[in-house]
Amino acid sequence: MNAHDNTGPTPRGRLLMFLSFALAAASIVATVLVTNARPRTHDAYLFAFSAGMAPEVSGRIVELHVTNNIAVRKGQPLLVIDPEPFRLRLSQAQAQVAALQAEIDLTGRQVTSQGSGANAAARQVDRAAAQLTLARSTLARLEPLLPPGYVTTQQVDDAKAKEREAAAQLATAVQQASQAKEAIGDVASLLAQLKAAQAAEALAARDLRLTTVLAPFDGQVVGLNIAVGTFATAGHPLFTLIDSGRWYAVADFRETDLPGIHMDDQATVWLMGYEGQPMRGRVESLGAGVQPQGTSGPGLPSVDRNLNWVIVAQRFPVWIRLEHASGAMLRTGATASVRVDHGR
Repeated sequence: MNAHDNTGPTPRGRLLMFLSFALAAASIVATVLVTNARPRTHDAYLFAFSAGMAPEVSGRIVELHVTNNIAVRKGQPLLVIDPEPFRLRLSQAQAQVAALQAEIDLTGRQVTSQGSGANAAARQVDRAAAQLTLARSTLARLEPLLPPGYVTTQQVDDAKAKEREAAAQLATAVQQASQAKEAIGDVASLLAQLKAAQAAEALAARDLRLTTVLAPFDGQVVGLNIAVGTFATAGHPLFTLIDSGRWYAVADFRETDLPGIHMDDQATVWLMGYEGQPMRGRVESLGAGVQPQGTSGPGLPSVDRNLNWVIVAQRFPVWIRLEHASGAMLRTGATASVRVDHGR
């Protein structure tokens, strides 16, 4: 063996090693920078809002116009509940309104007649009061003339009798006027009853309209397991309607990624099985909180951590509104991957 053999790296080898380490470090730095600028996660799923389609009236279903997974348009009839009982209730309410209106018309004519009688009685009171005033005035003139003999006792007695008669007539007229005034009918209570009957009529008409359940938005029917003849109970959902007008990708990003995500950032979404058809979207909201590990309570989303024996970054849901989302690949709960392109 030659004692002068050098087993260490040659200068060329050392240079290559240095360049390799430098390239690796640069690659790591570049990867970190790209990751910070374009956060990405595979922990995402597709989401659309939905509504449980529950009738507002109870009854037996006589028509069913939808099946599972069918697309419907806003305002399209979904099902019909037997309308016959509701038509009868509406007819009953309409008859009640008509009866009250007729009674109000009759009472109004009676009130008019009674008012005329009361006015006549009031005029009779005025005449009786005038007669009494005249009788008292006459008596007051005659009484001073009796002692000198200018009038007779008979004349004074006649004047007193007329005064008493006029007072009695006035009292009778006042009593008759009071009775006539009290006899005047009042339609206020009937008008209140009419308003209540009209409200009942409006509710009956509304219930009749609600026997036909309409789609509140464009969507897709899921969870349908009923048939014609099923008794529908008001407020109890019969199936679900997914709102196909708004689709979201809900992506759970680590809290260390959140500083690189901002409202209205553009995002790219890939669905499992459709990786070659990426969809575009924009960040619409960032999760303000999640349910802490080991606690329970309503109102906060629960996001599990992958490891519970080491400290790992918590993940928060980021909602991304998809743009121009359509097609058969859109399914609620579908697995997705998301990349956010901040500043692009």
